[in-house]
Amino acid sequence: MKILNKKQIMGQNLVKYARTERDVMTYTSHPFIVGLKYAFQTPEKLFLLLDYAAGGNMSRALHKDKRFTEDRGRMYLGEILLAIEDLHKRDIIFRDLKPDNIVFDSQGHALLCDFGLAKEKVAGDSQAKSFCGSPAYLAPEMLKRSGHGKSVDWYLLGVLLYEMLVGIPPYYSNNKE
Repeated sequence: MKILNKKQIMGQNLVKYARTERDVMTYTSHPFIVGLKYAFQTPEKLFLLLDYAAGGNMSRALHKDKRFTEDRGRMYLGEILLAIEDLHKRDIIFRDLKPDNIVFDSQGHALLCDFGLAKEKVAGDSQAKSFCGSPAYLAPEMLKRSGHGKSVDWYLLGVLLYEMLVGIPPYYSNNKE
């Protein structure tokens, strides 16, 4: 269960991100995307009841194992690729592909989660303009602030594969600059 505090959401102007997360998960059904079972709210909080991810997240697995074998990385890559392809068919870009946003089900399959930074209605050559993401996982077009489309997810998939096989993102630095 994901619980979002309304005061925090309103105070930090995050309403559109919470709404996007709920909306995307409402109409997306895919074996490699965490499913939304139910959403409700109280006066203080928003609740999202999600599929249970018994295997934890990829970030924790990478921390424990340091890196994955090529076979393991290939399996996760294929599952994530299929999930992104499904989102793109629905004109959604994920934009926040990183180990923290991939969880594992009880059989060890990779599932995308956390759709707060996703962008809907990005069809054809249309471009999103917002700057978002984590410093070690920013695509060049995001850094240039020139607009970005679905290709940003394919760049991030490459970054993720690199991290799965090497153990750190390709352009990692402790200095955010």
